[in-house]
Amino acid sequence: MDFLKNWRLKLRYGKLKTAFRHFAVIADGEVVTSNVDFGTTAGSAAFFSMQAWAIDSEQATDMVVTIGRDVGFEASGRVYVYSTEPQQPPGQNPYAYGLNFNQYLR
Repeated sequence: MDFLKNWRLKLRYGKLKTAFRHFAVIADGEVVTSNVDFGTTAGSAAFFSMQAWAIDSEQATDMVVTIGRDVGFEASGRVYVYSTEPQQPPGQNPYAYGLNFNQYLR
């Protein structure tokens, strides 16, 4: 519990080491399969976003495309990758969290 409480400080001051960097990733595309868990409807345009711990921006981009496919989203537009402050601590492996959809009309 102490680790979870202080992980940001430990990461900032080098006491917690990780091979990963933190990113926010936003992909433009289309919902190809409705997903009840995310409240999405097939055929609608959407932005799919997530937070990711990844080795580099290329891996973060691959993650948004792959995870997007798994939840019924096809990244067919631009993918935006930003280096950001984490909301969750790094793990032993790359991972994503905070998956979110924003549907819109084209």
